[in-house]
Amino acid sequence: MDALIDLCLRAVLLALAHPFTRGLLLVLVALYGAGSGWPAWAPGLCTTVGLSSWALPLWRLWQERRRSPRLR
Repeated sequence: MDALIDLCLRAVLLALAHPFTRGLLLVLVALYGAGSGWPAWAPGLCTTVGLSSWALPLWRLWQERRRSPRLR
């Protein structure tokens, strides 16, 4: 049983390490919380963090491409 718990925890941590799955899980938690009657700040916080985890890598990629123009 300990091996199964360890495997599940490792899978969750690996999923949360990637920005897309982290954002998706947080947005889904926010939708669940909004439907379950959580206080308004909790789903709002989950949504903000989830969308930020999608937007920040895209912003960094855009900034890198803008700073270093390709040689033509």
